[in-house]
Amino acid sequence: MSELSQHTYEANGIRMHTAEQGDGPPVILCHGFPELWYSWRHQLPAIADAGFRAIAPDMRGYGETDAPPRIEDYAHEQICADMLGLLDAIGEQRAVFVGHDWGGAIVWALALHYPERVRAVAGVNTPFAPAGPTSPAEARNANPGRWDYQLYFQDPGVAEAELEADVERTFRLTFRSSDPADGFDVLAGSHDVRARGGWLAGYPADAPRSVMLSAEELDYFVQTFRRTGFRGGLNWYRNQEVNWRWARTVADPKIERQALMVTAGKDPILTPDLASHMEQWIPQLSRGHIEQSAHWTQQEAPEALNRILVDWLRSLPATR
Repeated sequence: MSELSQHTYEANGIRMHTAEQGDGPPVILCHGFPELWYSWRHQLPAIADAGFRAIAPDMRGYGETDAPPRIEDYAHEQICADMLGLLDAIGEQRAVFVGHDWGGAIVWALALHYPERVRAVAGVNTPFAPAGPTSPAEARNANPGRWDYQLYFQDPGVAEAELEADVERTFRLTFRSSDPADGFDVLAGSHDVRARGGWLAGYPADAPRSVMLSAEELDYFVQTFRRTGFRGGLNWYRNQEVNWRWARTVADPKIERQALMVTAGKDPILTPDLASHMEQWIPQLSRGHIEQSAHWTQQEAPEALNRILVDWLRSLPATR
C-alpha cells in the first residue's frame, strides 16, 4: 500500500494543503462544513489501492489552506477556481471530483461550468439541482424549514462565537451518527436554531463523543479548529445570492459527464428525496444508497461508501 503524503500547492493565489495517496488518474475529494481533508481519511487508501491518485485538500478557509479575510472570497466561483488551480499545480488537465456537503455543491458547479476539466463527478449526500428563478436566500427567508441554521450562520461573528467557545464540545455534539448509541443528532434540529438561541443550544454539554469517532480522531478536528476558528467555513454560507447568480449564467444546466449520487438514508438535512429528480439534468447518472448513515457518511459508513466509490471509479472509461 502506498503511503499517505502531504503537500502544499499554490492555487488561485492561495496556498492549498492536501493529503494524497496512490498513483494514477487523479480523484479529488472535496469536504464540507465543518470538516477537513481528514474527513476522507478512510477513502484515501481505498481509492489509492484501486489504482488512482487520491487527493483530499483542506478547502479554502480550512485547516492548513489559506483563509482569505473577506466574505466574498468564499463564493463558489472562487472556490471552483481553487480546484482548477490545484489541477494546474499537479499538472493534470482533468480529474474525477467527489464532494460531500458544501464540497458536493462545488463539484457539481465544476461539472456545470468547467466540464472540460472534469472527467467524472460524484456527490455524497449533496444532490444537484439547477438554479431556479428565485434565489435560495430569498426562499429560505420566506420559509426557512430545515435551512433555518443557514440563516443563523449569516451574521458574521455570531456562530463563530458559539462554535469557538468550546471547540471540543462543538465537535462532540455536531459529529453524531445514526447509531442509536449516539442518542441524538444535532442536525435534526436544523429547523429551529434561531429560536433555540444557537446551533448547539438545548443539547447536553456532557454528551460523550460519537461512536463513529475515536478519541484521537475527534481530537484532530478539535486541535485544528482551535487554531483556525470557524470563520472561513461559515463564510461559505454567506454567498448564497452570489452563488445563485453565477449558477444562473449557465443557459442549459445539464451535466454531460458520468456522475454518481450517493444518498444516505438517515441524513436529516440532505435527505434522499432531494436527489430524486437528478436524471433529468444528468443523463449519465449512477446511484448508490447507504440506508444506515446520517450526514457524516465518509466517517460513519466508510466501508459501504468505499465500495460504492471504488466500483464506480473502476467503471469509468480508461482515458485520463
